Amino acid sequence: MEHWVSWFHEQTDGKEVSVVSQAAESLGFTGVAFSDHVAIPKNHESLHPELRKPYDYSLPMIDPFTVAASMGAVTSKLRFMTYALVGSMRDPFSIARQAGSLAGLTNGRFALGITPGWLREEIELLGHDPKTRGKRFDEALQVIKGLWEHELFSFRGEHYQFEEVAVCPRPLVTPKIFIGGNSPKSFARARHYDGWIGMTLQLEEVSEVSRIVRSTPGQKSIYLIPSQPLNTEYLSQLEAVGVDGLVHMIWFPGVPTAVDEKCQLMESFAREWIS
Repeated sequence: MEHWVSWFHEQTDGKEVSVVSQAAESLGFTGVAFSDHVAIPKNHESLHPELRKPYDYSLPMIDPFTVAASMGAVTSKLRFMTYALVGSMRDPFSIARQAGSLAGLTNGRFALGITPGWLREEIELLGHDPKTRGKRFDEALQVIKGLWEHELFSFRGEHYQFEEVAVCPRPLVTPKIFIGGNSPKSFARARHYDGWIGMTLQLEEVSEVSRIVRSTPGQKSIYLIPSQPLNTEYLSQLEAVGVDGLVHMIWFPGVPTAVDEKCQLMESFAREWIS
């Protein structure tokens, strides 16, 4: 089982980023997973899919690409993934450029976890129609892969139409694409990419997700935030239903935690769960 550290609501502190990432690597964690938001309106009606309430606009929100690049520069084995980038409030060309560049900077250690998003007011604020986010997201995924895989790429869709466009340099190692979201549509999407990332589903739900995602040929990965405290039986059950890795909130997201304490908490976790 892979064990990942969540980096969800942190400050942008260069020293802390370096210390924590180097500690995570030395302790045997597989990687670091980054959340994503850009600009949260104070007043919004959209509900967080897990918390079932509006988001707290005052929570720190790091930029996942820049922090992953900073961590990648001071480590050699630690992996990184967005968990998950909100694809529907960005254009696919910028995503292809940034994710591809980060894959190169980290020698292939970056994976693109991506989702249509749930915070409609933020999507609208950034200039996109939240009502069309699902269809735009599906097209954007095709555009991103096409730009990575072809020197020149053309596309004719409902939302994106262009002829012979290049994003250069293309990544030597194409980032894996993991689809985020707890809806049946997200599970179906993940069948066509490299796997699925999600929140705290129960075991029977995870088993069904794994069945759907792996219903098409190819290697697929399943990542999850645990829904209960770890124990050996729970880990065995997760492995049995096809979970490849867990993203752990080693300290409580959004609560100020000193860097020394973060390292101590990671060390305690690693001592118990990472062989």
